[in-house]
Amino acid sequence: MSSAQRVAFFFVELLMQIFIDNSFGRDAKKLPDSVVAELNEIYKALEAAHSLGEVVYDIKKIEGHRKRKAFRLKLEKNREYRIGFYLEGESIVLSRILHRRDIYNSFPPKK
Repeated sequence: MSSAQRVAFFFVELLMQIFIDNSFGRDAKKLPDSVVAELNEIYKALEAAHSLGEVVYDIKKIEGHRKRKAFRLKLEKNREYRIGFYLEGESIVLSRILHRRDIYNSFPPKK
């Protein structure tokens, strides 16, 4: 294995993994087509990122869960929607996608 192949292999291993909660899937089924199209773009961007710093979307940490780091991502074209997700190590867990008036009541769960 050449050094270039080893470096390429190293970077492939550092890509973030994405997991989807059942609640995210249920929310996504109710979305308008324009939001689903943007959601596909966001998923590809998250999949290609090595860290949250590389993602060009508006991401902010939110409070409310002691054991997990909770974040929200604001969609660019459909600005009234938010994605609620957790960061667990090098993995992203997509938890909810809701209208901005609803996301903060449902995510993160109050425990």
